[in-house]
Amino acid sequence: MSLESDFFKKKQVQFSKLEDFGFVKNGQDYFYKENFMEGQFQAQIEISQAGQVSGKVVDLDIKEEYFAFRVQSQTGNFVGQVRAAYIAILEQIAAACFENLPFLKSQTNRLAQRIAKKYGDSYDHPFAKYPAFSAYRHPANHKWYALIMVIARGKLDLGEEEWCQEELEQEIEVINLKVNPADMKDLLAIPGIYPSYHMSKKTWISAVLDEKVSDDFLFSLLANSRALAGGKTLGNLDGPDYWIIPANLKYYDIDAEFADRKIVDWPQKASIKAGDYLFIYITAPTRALRYACKVLEADIKTLHLGQKRMRLELLTKYDDNVFPMKRLKTYGVTNIRGPRRMTKELIDQVRKSL
Repeated sequence: MSLESDFFKKKQVQFSKLEDFGFVKNGQDYFYKENFMEGQFQAQIEISQAGQVSGKVVDLDIKEEYFAFRVQSQTGNFVGQVRAAYIAILEQIAAACFENLPFLKSQTNRLAQRIAKKYGDSYDHPFAKYPAFSAYRHPANHKWYALIMVIARGKLDLGEEEWCQEELEQEIEVINLKVNPADMKDLLAIPGIYPSYHMSKKTWISAVLDEKVSDDFLFSLLANSRALAGGKTLGNLDGPDYWIIPANLKYYDIDAEFADRKIVDWPQKASIKAGDYLFIYITAPTRALRYACKVLEADIKTLHLGQKRMRLELLTKYDDNVFPMKRLKTYGVTNIRGPRRMTKELIDQVRKSL
């Protein structure tokens, strides 16, 4: 790995900003030159159409490339000054023309965006010794449902696959996901999916994030892993789930809607499906569950492309003092900012009212 590729490995180029910085486009690639160290050296940076960054430092006195600063064992004062000055140029380019990404691979970053958009979950770094390891946890019980790691390919259980030594030493990004043991055999037959690294091979798999496993399939595995990690606190994978969804009366008068009729359509949210139970939480200043509904239909197509709805049947209306936020917190429910499954404790309570 070169100094440049290592420096820009978690950054994504913003091509629209390159020419303003001083890059010149030649064909599909961009080039930048800057003299430094009082004109003794010139940095020559190239950014390819694919966003790959390469560069070299030229000694302007002899018109030859200067390699010494790339050798880590070269620790002399002058070499160190050249290295520091060149890195300072890379830092300026990064600040002006790149955006930081949380992960190495494009597929991993797409996955992170999907998780943030669909669930609102963020990641943490569970191992101080391995800062490149990132864990996503279920908000109900704080258990992992995904662990993203940077490891050498050879650390995976590759079975009978043949790889050369260079490929075995290559750093890859993988994600560990929880699965049903009954599905394990079929999943391990899919290229790019292996017995899990670092976790139980009975209930977890490792998927290499190199585009071999499609995004759609990967997202379905992740949704299943999240549900499995939630366990019994999140309802039943084989039966109805119990959801809470917030409603702001300033933007939508659900009271008037239900006063007029018992069946209403609502924008489709999260993984809510027909047969699930949905409880509508009225936001501040009320801050309480007010309506219990059953989902009659889900993913109803509308005339607006990409917009789907679900059909709700009103079952019960609660007084605001029955399930206020103060009581919900005692059952492990806080921060209702979007659709979320109920905890087992709250499910036990609301079932008595249905």
